Amino acid sequence: MNDVTRQEFAPDRVTSDLKPTLWKPQTVQYPYERLEDMEPWLFVPGNYNGRIGVIWETCTACKMCVNVCPNDCLHMTTELRVDVLDNAEGENAGFGAELEVGKFAAVEVPEVKATLDSFNHVTAHTSTPEEWRFAEVLDLSGDSATVRWNDSGEEAVVATAELFPADDQIVSGRIDLGRCMFCGLCMEACGFTSFFMTNEYDGMSGFTRQDLWFDASRTRVLPGVHQEAVDAELAKRASKERDKRAKKAAKETAKGDA
Repeated sequence: MNDVTRQEFAPDRVTSDLKPTLWKPQTVQYPYERLEDMEPWLFVPGNYNGRIGVIWETCTACKMCVNVCPNDCLHMTTELRVDVLDNAEGENAGFGAELEVGKFAAVEVPEVKATLDSFNHVTAHTSTPEEWRFAEVLDLSGDSATVRWNDSGEEAVVATAELFPADDQIVSGRIDLGRCMFCGLCMEACGFTSFFMTNEYDGMSGFTRQDLWFDASRTRVLPGVHQEAVDAELAKRASKERDKRAKKAAKETAKGDA
């Protein structure tokens, strides 16, 4: 066995506490091996700005981030998605959109939803898995709806209880990391705590400039990671919708009395 007093350290990895007498340095085979996974007690994330993460569920498209960005690397777009209010539960449920013929709907993909809590962009190196399957609503009759799936083009009859309204005009965005200087001004300008500068340092490279364009799936921070911020924005939107419906009901009542 090696002499403990001769313990040596390598710049890229420190030998394990489980075998303190093994002083021979080892090289981490990055990216297949990661220091924070192998010996997490030795890895302390720095206070640096890494990959930009966005909670798109709370973004309101105010474009403050776009206006403040000095390098013009933020671009707002829209995409087909289920709104945060449409799948809300508890006291905020019931304030989302309604199913309409000609519009879109979505069903949850159970096997994907079950894995989202453990999904991590840092180790996955892939886009966030899609937890919804989208379809166009062709007909509504009673407790069922006829839909045409977007991914296959096939028609099917689905119970309306399983469907969530979807909209193709929900705010989304793209970030050109090739122009980004990681100043963090987008995070500071966001009044809805939607933007975060993460400590993730990898997965931000590519062989072409197009590889550096990150769409919403590559910048998305899962709501469960910052559930408090998502719940706060959801409650705010539900409160506005509640007041809007109350005013509409009061106006109709006054019109009826007249």
